[in-house]
Amino acid sequence: MPHTQSLLATGFVADLPDEGTLFPSAGGNSADPRIQAVYWRCIVALFASARFTNPDQRLALFTNVEPPVVDGVNVAEVLERYRVEIRRVPLKARLAPGTTSSWGNVLYFHDIMESLVDSGEDPELRIAVVDSDVLVTRPIQPLFALLDDHEFAGYIVRQTDPGDTVNGLSMREMDQISRFYGATGGELALHFGGELFMTSIAAWLRHRPLFTAMLEGAITRTGPAAGIITEEHIFSVAFAVLRGKVAHANHLIKRIWTSPRYSSVAPGDERLLLWHLPSEKRYGLRDMFAALRRGGFPRAMDIYTFRAMAMEFCGVPRKGLGKILHDGVRQLAAKVGLYK
Repeated sequence: MPHTQSLLATGFVADLPDEGTLFPSAGGNSADPRIQAVYWRCIVALFASARFTNPDQRLALFTNVEPPVVDGVNVAEVLERYRVEIRRVPLKARLAPGTTSSWGNVLYFHDIMESLVDSGEDPELRIAVVDSDVLVTRPIQPLFALLDDHEFAGYIVRQTDPGDTVNGLSMREMDQISRFYGATGGELALHFGGELFMTSIAAWLRHRPLFTAMLEGAITRTGPAAGIITEEHIFSVAFAVLRGKVAHANHLIKRIWTSPRYSSVAPGDERLLLWHLPSEKRYGLRDMFAALRRGGFPRAMDIYTFRAMAMEFCGVPRKGLGKILHDGVRQLAAKVGLYK
């Protein structure tokens, strides 16, 4: 498939003070400019990695604000340097104030998809929306090839106990919601993570009513979707309804935890196409942003050189002593409020 027929994107919503909620893995409130800066650094690292490893890939950032200056760096200028389309799209899919204390703006994927429909893109365009704390470490065509035989693709989090709770909803509850919307069969709904959402515009249009109905229920707190809070809830429910039309991307992406409190990183993770690095938002990905800045944000980098840098900064598949010590100092500083 030509690169022009696929789009790798991420979205970021900068909340106002009265809109903010807790973003635990970033260490604070989503309306705090320091927390927003954490995400802007990640966004630069994401798109730099995508450009280094996929020189011709179409890239886009969806955001409700003009990218700011972070650490003296004009983020908008850097993203243009990496040939990233910057699309200003307001967040309409916002839950009512007080609905949740955390992750209050993560239903933005719906606005991203609707803006692509409204912009007159080719219906055959394939879209991969990833979290901003993701690195692309290899050519990305195997990811988009998942849509050769499926209408959607996502990442399954290895959490299958019916009583396991995901941001307020158990897997059993999500399964019950999915059956209201038409899911059948004896299999329990699977927990799909929010770090990857893939489809084409044509497939989105075919199944948009399902996603829109759930979104409306979540916003109004009515009907079977009243308990939905995050995009993970919607993906898990929708993909249970659409079972058989959804490809699993787990051989290409992993949620790689590298925290001292919880680590899931393992040998072989370095060979994955996409690394999702929630624990590295304030550490390894920040170090990558700083290294890119020192290098003048190079337009290109040898893929092996980049991958070695990513492995060192992010501790994949293992942390070196220097990273352990450096992160430890920053973690202590964060506990006393001296580091964000």
